[in-house]
Formats: sequence, C-alpha cells, structure tokens
Amino acid sequence: MTSSAYQLSKIKVFREQRCVLDIPELNLPKNQCISLLGDNGAGKSTLLELLAFVSKPSEGQIKLVGQEIGNDLTPSQRQSIAYVAQHPYLLSGSVFDNIQLALTLQGIKAKHHPRLIKQALEHVNSGQLIEQQVNTLSGGELKRVAIARAISYEPDILLLDEPFSHLDQTHFQQLETILQQLSQQENKTIIFSTHNRFQGLALAESSINLVEGKLTSNPLVNIFHGHLSNELFDTGKLKIHTNNQSNQARHIAINPSEIIISSQELQSSMRNKFLGRLILIAEEGIAIRLSIDCGELFQVIISPDALSELNLSIGNKLWLSFKSTAVNVF
Repeated sequence: MTSSAYQLSKIKVFREQRCVLDIPELNLPKNQCISLLGDNGAGKSTLLELLAFVSKPSEGQIKLVGQEIGNDLTPSQRQSIAYVAQHPYLLSGSVFDNIQLALTLQGIKAKHHPRLIKQALEHVNSGQLIEQQVNTLSGGELKRVAIARAISYEPDILLLDEPFSHLDQTHFQQLETILQQLSQQENKTIIFSTHNRFQGLALAESSINLVEGKLTSNPLVNIFHGHLSNELFDTGKLKIHTNNQSNQARHIAINPSEIIISSQELQSSMRNKFLGRLILIAEEGIAIRLSIDCGELFQVIISPDALSELNLSIGNKLWLSFKSTAVNVF
C-alpha cells in the first residue's frame, strides 16, 4: 500500500505560452496536513486544481494513491477527494439543499443524507445554519458551509484553496480550530494553500514552498526579489550582502532566526546592518515574531525572554544584523 496521496512527475502547466507551474517531482504523503506556501501568483491554486483533477497538466503525470489516472476519475476516486475553491459557490436555496445536492451527485443514498448533513455541519460548528438560506450567510459562514459540503461525503483527501482569505478575526480563529480538528481525524489528508507563511507553518505538519511556479526548499520568510551582482543583492530598496556569485539569481530568503536585533548598531563582522522601526509584535506558538520596517519588511523570531529583556514597544528604532551566509540565494 502506497504511503503517498499524490505522486507528481514532470508536471508543467502552460498559460498563454507561459509556464506557470514546473514541478519535476513531488510526493505528497497520506494522512498529513500539508500547507502550500507562496505569494499570489506562485502557482498554489494551479497546483490545487491539478490535485482536485478539475484541470489537467500540459505535461506530466499525477498518480492518486499509487494509481495512474486516465481521462476521468472513477466514481470511487472522485468520492475520495473534496475541493473547496478560494471563492466557493453555493446554489440558491438552503444550506441543507446545497449539501444534499453534493451527496446526491456523489451517489450517496438518500436515507443517509440527514445524518451526513447534520454531522458535517457540526464538524464546522454550524449546525444552527442547516435551514438558513444561502443568500443570508456572512462570508465566514459561507466558507464553513462550503467546507461542510466538501466533507459531507467523508472524502479521504480535503483540498482547500486560501480558506482564510477575506475572513474577520473571529471567523479566522474558528476556521483555524476547524482545520486542526479535521487534521486530527484518522486517515485524513488535508492540503491547504495560504500566503500567510507563519500560519501555514504553524497549522501544518509539513509544507510545500512555491516561487513563480517552482518548488524551493528555501523558507518562504523574508523573501525579497531583485538582482544579484558581485555578491550584492539589490532589492530596489536595500543592498544585501550574500556569499553567492551567481548573477542569475532573482530571489533571496533570510532565515528569521538568524537575524540579530539590537537597540544600538553592533560592532561586529556581520556585513548586513540595517536600521528599522518595529511595527508588529506577535506570538507564534512558543516564540515571538517581530515585524521591522527597514525599507523592506523583515520578520524576526526571538524568545519571550528576549522580548522581556529588550523591553520592546511598537515604534522602537532597532538595528538588524545578519551574516551574508544567512542569505539564501535562488
């Protein structure tokens, strides 16, 4: 029995003669929660559409649980996958009607519908919405109902495209809890995309990093775009020292844990030193994330003890220092 939910080989997707996705090889394990990370336009939605088999690659092959896929999925294969688009569409009528239609299309017998609909809505804390008309739902309620519709026929694989986009803080937190609960269910594979890298890393067991349609092993934090010349990377706002001589590189990524902050400029051999303004202090699990504006926006990870020792407040002027070896070039 294969341990992979998906195996992708030599995948390319072209749009208007431009390659928007180029994945030589990728295995996505079963029974994990996996985040797809990347900026808008990185290829996350394109990849999810391939995994949902709502579109086909221009080149290459995708295996589903070890099986090669022909022109169409079999009914059992189709029932094993649920896909929630970034802007889910619900038909007019009640919430019950929408979920019942999904069950009917999946060939689920009518006698099971009431139990499955009730169960799915309870999973997303929305049992009270069962008779509500779809056109009266808020944005957060609509997202939860769309997920309930997707999980109602109990698929093995749940694909979610930017599920947290355009939600207020209350619905955002509710959906985070729902996603964590779903990922704890036995034999469930969840793959979701997000441009919020910290959220993706916090919620998922593993992550896939995409930059301009290509996989990268670099952490998608402190990513800057520009040009490299003579080991100096120019973002247009800052010039950052690297130890890389490849003038073909167009991106850099800097590990937030390798950046040192101080109230005064450090006298050290570190070649990268920038003065900035602290604009955000946020908890990230057991660590603290600082956002510091130095012309470019840097994310820095420190411990709660370091936060207390530094006695930081929003608006503080801070120096950022990091070695050229902390700069990943790609």
